[in-house]
Amino acid sequence: MLIPRAIVAVIGVGALGWRPHSALSALLLAVAAGVDVAFGARVAPALAVAVPLVAFLTAALSLAALVERSGLAERTAAQLAMRARGSSLALYAAVCALCAGLTAAVSLDGAVVLMVPLVLVLARRHAAPLAPLLFGVIAVANGASIAVPQGNPTNLVLIDRLGISAGAFAAHMLGPGLLAAALCAIVVALTERRALAVAYRPTRAERTPFSASERHAALSLAAAALVAWTAPLLALAPWWPFAAAVAVALGTRRERLRLIIPWRVAVQIAGLLIVIGALGLRMPARIAPGLGGLLIIAMGIGAVSALANNLPLSGVAGALLAAGPSAYAASIGLAVGSLATPQGSVATLIATKLAGPDAPPMPRRWFAPLAGTAVALATLLLWATL
Repeated sequence: MLIPRAIVAVIGVGALGWRPHSALSALLLAVAAGVDVAFGARVAPALAVAVPLVAFLTAALSLAALVERSGLAERTAAQLAMRARGSSLALYAAVCALCAGLTAAVSLDGAVVLMVPLVLVLARRHAAPLAPLLFGVIAVANGASIAVPQGNPTNLVLIDRLGISAGAFAAHMLGPGLLAAALCAIVVALTERRALAVAYRPTRAERTPFSASERHAALSLAAAALVAWTAPLLALAPWWPFAAAVAVALGTRRERLRLIIPWRVAVQIAGLLIVIGALGLRMPARIAPGLGGLLIIAMGIGAVSALANNLPLSGVAGALLAAGPSAYAASIGLAVGSLATPQGSVATLIATKLAGPDAPPMPRRWFAPLAGTAVALATLLLWATL
């Protein structure tokens, strides 16, 4: 049965690589998974990973939409513009710091949904340089997303698939995540130094009281972040408590807000887990502990993530790898390596879509080297602390 299942896996993975962001690829992958199920492949392990992942991603995107619609983003943009006092570099640093914090709170996908409208407001109302702010948000969100379990849905796939505790993940990955985020912020600033050298137009922020929607959004964001950060301390996976906190926030909102459910991603993740799991493949454990092995895993997975997309690929990595250092290296490749191309990360796709057709295109000529360097240095720090 191995050869027929291998053919099915090639068809499913090939469909994803061909059109990673289309409904057609999800349909073909679902058909391939259905064939495997008909021949006895197990569905329960795939659903055990896909269901909490989709619940978390739905909660993060819906919470970000709630905050964005409340007007809190515009208020925050005005405060940042006032406090930076016309210095584009100071404004850039504040935007990157805020983005890193939001990534830790509501994942990188939720962070970019909040941050892109904010930087657009800064560019349109204050003449702030859009390119470095947008590139900084994209780069820092991807880099910082490996620091905590809830920072990136790909982390959750590996944690669930390989049985890693959320506390152990955070203990090993906080340092590499902070390093990757700082490196990304510095490289973007250096590359866009001419734009950041030009002063923007500061305006005095009006001191108006928070509206009811803004207060509700701020409290909802703080509560969800607190729950996500507290859960690992109680030996709980953060995605279900986080989703519950967001459900309460949505339920207590006066106006109804439509849930943002990533159905295509759900089908792709579940389908990949089924077709790869049916093969019963495992990467040899002996490849993981050494620095060379970790670099091979991180760089290899990063390259494939950049070519296709990191979120569906995380299911493949979880099926092939064993728990331990190799899983942490895979997280680095999935989150940071995918930064090399516009299609590598779901968050990058969301950011470019929200920015609109007039936004500056991602400069691959230096984003790809940045991604490779960040992956290598983060992996080196991981190895040094094992």
